Amino acid sequence: MTFAIITLPDVLCALNEFQFQPDNFSQITLENISNVSDVKEGSASITLLINGTDNNAVITADNSETARLTNGTDTLVTEYKLTLDGDGTANTNKSGGTSMSEYASYDSFLSDGLNIQRVASDDDISVTLYVRASNRAANASDSGTYSATQTLTIAWDGL
Repeated sequence: MTFAIITLPDVLCALNEFQFQPDNFSQITLENISNVSDVKEGSASITLLINGTDNNAVITADNSETARLTNGTDTLVTEYKLTLDGDGTANTNKSGGTSMSEYASYDSFLSDGLNIQRVASDDDISVTLYVRASNRAANASDSGTYSATQTLTIAWDGL
C-alpha cells in the first residue's frame, strides 16, 4: 500500500477569481462642512487581486440611496470616483483600466462599469475610492452626522 502526502501552498486568488484585500475599504471620514459653499473630499485604497485566463472584468457600483450621504432627514450632494494604479496595457505592464478623472453623482457612479484589463505579469491592482460631499446650490443641509455605504462589485466581463 502506498500513501502520498501532497502539500499545496496557500492560494490567495484561485484561477479565474478576484478578491479585494482587505475585504472592505477603510472608513472615509470627511472634514465638517462649515458653510454652504464648502466641498469636502476623502479617499481610501484597497488591493484587488485578479487571476485567471479571462483577461477582462468590470467593476460596478451601488447607485441606490444607500450610497448617498444622509443623516436620516437630510442629504448632501454625494459624488464618487475610482482610480486604478495601472491602465491594463503593455505600455505600463500593469493590470487596470481607465481611471476616472471626474466625479460622478452617487446615482450614476460606475453605472456602465469600469473595465479592467489583466496583464499576465500583474495580478494586483491598487483601487482608490474617492468621495466628495457638498451642499446643494444655495441650500445648506442640516447639521449632523451623515453616512453612506458604497458597494463595489466585480465580475468577469460577459458573465
